[in-house]
Amino acid sequence: MMTDDGRQFEAAFGFPVPTALMKLLSDKSLRDSLPVVFTFSHLSFVLQIQCLLSLGDQKNYDVKNKRLAFAVTTDGFDLLVDIATDELSIMQSEFGDIDSLGITVNDLLTSERFAL
Repeated sequence: MMTDDGRQFEAAFGFPVPTALMKLLSDKSLRDSLPVVFTFSHLSFVLQIQCLLSLGDQKNYDVKNKRLAFAVTTDGFDLLVDIATDELSIMQSEFGDIDSLGITVNDLLTSERFAL
């Protein structure tokens, strides 16, 4: 069953919320343990997420570039997901600059994570 947030997303972007993204954003154990540190076996850095953003809040939508702000780091920067491709690459918006982090939503789903 699609949530109201999912319907708003689909109305704005023209397609349903990608399954992996919905799985991440609806993960109750993740939400309950925020802030969280994610570690990756294939990368030498960690990602710290302070909070997850609402899928239904349209201010998180960048429809033109097919990006969604989905989280905020412990440094206060927005994390974006590129929903234009199946990879669901993650980027960080830092002082107006947007850079790829070299990870995907699936990397977050399969990484080790620890509550701060």
